[in-house]
Amino acid sequence: MGRFSKGNEQPAEAFAAEEQHRADGLAVRIVEISASAGHPSRGSLPYYQAAYRDASQNAAGHTAQPRG
Repeated sequence: MGRFSKGNEQPAEAFAAEEQHRADGLAVRIVEISASAGHPSRGSLPYYQAAYRDASQNAAGHTAQPRG
């Protein structure tokens, strides 16, 4: 394993918190867009959803997990 391999990564709590905040904001925006059939950003909804998934995965992947 190299120095920067997946097995050596440490949690980055500040980054995880930022990404969780971004995911929360995107979730609110997705609900706003989804609630209105004529919303001007309706065509961009798949991009908002992809960004939400990305932010959520980043948050989860950089949060310290309890060791069993």
